[in-house]
Amino acid sequence: MSDFRTDLGKVRGIGAAKGGVHEFITHRVSAVVLALLLPFFIYGLLKALPQGYDGLIGWVGSPVGAFVLLGFLTAGIYHGRLGINEVISDYIQSTGMRSFSMILNALVSVSAWLIGVLAILKIWLGA
Repeated sequence: MSDFRTDLGKVRGIGAAKGGVHEFITHRVSAVVLALLLPFFIYGLLKALPQGYDGLIGWVGSPVGAFVLLGFLTAGIYHGRLGINEVISDYIQSTGMRSFSMILNALVSVSAWLIGVLAILKIWLGA
């Protein structure tokens, strides 16, 4: 009685062990990373914002600020991408539209990440 799959599920070989666990774990890990970086992110913003634009540029230009912002951006976009993929797979019935939406989600996520990383690196390196 340790196998709860239906007969059809056994024949097709589908079930939670076919990839759902990996997405679940990566979603939780990205949430933990976001939770760990959030206090540093908020502290850096609170220290930088009273000085205005120059303070924010100074914080992003520092190694600690750039590292925190890069980590927060990476974990946040990855976490969001996983969440949107879950919504897409749950609520879009058509296989073609589901595939298109997931590809579009991946492209938008990667584009946003690249733009953010390039902006942070440009400020940090002083280019």
